[in-house]
Amino acid sequence: MKKSIYRVLGLAVLFGALFALGGMKEASAQVQVNIDIVAPPPLQFAAPPDVYVVPSGSSYVYMVPDYDGVYFYGGSWYRTYNNHWFRSSHYNGGWDYIEQSRVPQVIVVVPPEYIHYVPSGYYRIHYNDFYSNWQTWDQGRHWDRYDWYTNERRDDIRRERYNRIDRDRQQRGVQTLQHQQGSQQRGVQQPQQYNVQKQQKQHVQKQQKQHVQKQQHVQKQQKQQNQKVQKHSQQQQQHQQSQKAQKHPQQQQPKQQKQQHQQSNNKDKENK
Repeated sequence: MKKSIYRVLGLAVLFGALFALGGMKEASAQVQVNIDIVAPPPLQFAAPPDVYVVPSGSSYVYMVPDYDGVYFYGGSWYRTYNNHWFRSSHYNGGWDYIEQSRVPQVIVVVPPEYIHYVPSGYYRIHYNDFYSNWQTWDQGRHWDRYDWYTNERRDDIRRERYNRIDRDRQQRGVQTLQHQQGSQQRGVQQPQQYNVQKQQKQHVQKQQKQHVQKQQHVQKQQKQQNQKVQKHSQQQQQHQQSQKAQKHPQQQQPKQQKQQHQQSNNKDKENK
């Protein structure tokens, strides 16, 4: 009986030691990863910054104008730097590295440069108002009352923003990790109705293109046929004229002699 108890205790100690060793290795690897990641430098603000509210699904995400990839959501600030994510309790300090999986998806799907593509004169929220009211605004869906915000959160408007950003990135040759993941996530979130409409539109455009090509082909064939008929008609006319020219001298010679004889008689009468 005692041997069985000792055996169980021994196995428990062994498993505990192995579990602790695995945890130490994982922690060591995590520390090594964090050592290779450089925290972003502080942002230079002369005063607390104004913010934009940008739509991300049904959530409010705030961004700092003129600074790419600085977000506020749910009481925390997030920032992208060198394709890594960082979080802070303040807009300009204490940036701690955070794994991509721990970043809210409502932020990931908003491109860092989105703030450069909002309409001219987009509403700027003063920092003091924002800091004092953001929780109340979130709970009461405050910004949904404004036309400029409801227009910005329309699926077609947001999609147009994303597509334009993607085109500009391709022209610049920029391809970031966030861009890849965000594009994939946005693609999953696209409404099913839009996908159906897009397929229908592509099908209609394809049919229209085929119809135009068919018309062009028919017109080309008709043109070739008309040219062939016209050429054949010209050849026939030339052949007929040639045959007529060959017969004309024989038929017209007696008539010409008669006219010349009559003219000669007229001259003789005049001389008399």
